[in-house]
Amino acid sequence: MKRFIYLIILLFISIYSNAQSSEILFEKGNQAYKNKQYEIALKNYLQINNKKDISADLYYNIGNTYFRLNDYANAILYYERGILLKPYDDNLNTNLKVAKARLKSDVYIMPNFFLVDWWNNISNLFIASIWTIVSIILLLISCIVFTYYYFSVNNKKFFFYSFILSSILFIVSFFAGFTRQKQIQSKDSAIVFSEATMGKDSPDENSTDKIKIVKGQKIKIVDKSNNWIKIKTEDGKEAWIENKNVVII
Repeated sequence: MKRFIYLIILLFISIYSNAQSSEILFEKGNQAYKNKQYEIALKNYLQINNKKDISADLYYNIGNTYFRLNDYANAILYYERGILLKPYDDNLNTNLKVAKARLKSDVYIMPNFFLVDWWNNISNLFIASIWTIVSIILLLISCIVFTYYYFSVNNKKFFFYSFILSSILFIVSFFAGFTRQKQIQSKDSAIVFSEATMGKDSPDENSTDKIKIVKGQKIKIVDKSNNWIKIKTEDGKEAWIENKNVVII
């Protein structure tokens, strides 16, 4: 028993020390950034990132630092990672647009079907854990309302429609949470990091050039073949490139 308590205490000390260490590094990074010592700031921020102590604020600061160093591809990468955690953050979205404007080529972004945008807007309202809590609450409400409907003599119509409504809301919240979690865990979006990449017609170096892809461009991975990936650009074009040319968001 004493050994178990000792291990628990050590665990809490380790967690606390790690949090304190990340906080110190974050403050050092912020101070270096204010002093325009961007390389030092980046070093501190990346140490936190390497410890997996991630947050939208950390990604925002890393993106800003890379932007100041004129590394727009990395700036876009970290802004995109931050937006995955906080989709409606004005600073992240604004700075992402500014960074994309610095790319060597304008990329037309094909708009999504309006229902896709509508569903994404709903799922992005909360993080997955909040959606889980909402789903559980709505499920409990549905069960309670159904019980009242089943055993009550009066107001059956009211309880019936209340049950239908709460059930629909439960289904929506459940799938919204599932979508949100899938967005976070998805590994099918990436940023191109090679200076000038020619998308090929097939997964072969000797195949025909199809499209030109610029550094910093966002792509979606739709297929894989050995060390090649089939990508889809934001303007809807598809081609094959080597996977060494991209970094997953």
